[in-house]
Amino acid sequence: MKYSALIVVVTLLSTSAWSQDSELGGRPPDISPAAPEVEAGAVPEAEVTITEQDGKTIEKYSVNGQVYMIKVISGDAPPYYLLDLDGDGVMDVTRDSPEDISVPQWVLFQW
Repeated sequence: MKYSALIVVVTLLSTSAWSQDSELGGRPPDISPAAPEVEAGAVPEAEVTITEQDGKTIEKYSVNGQVYMIKVISGDAPPYYLLDLDGDGVMDVTRDSPEDISVPQWVLFQW
């Protein structure tokens, strides 16, 4: 008795799966993308603003209007860098040489 009930259940399940597959024509349903498409190579370029004050050259590097690095060059001393590492607008780190600068960080998505 159990064997015949098992055969009936398997037959019903396979029939319902076969009917669902035939409704779609054997192909998976179309699913729209959840995330917006991002163009390859669409990287915002850094804007550099150069000003001179009190015998020093100040270079401000910004992306989308937000300054992320300032380079100060004086005539008789080596240049030094001010970095905003977390994007809050406050320069967090002072570095003496470009070799000490942290790895570049990019904003992938922002809302």
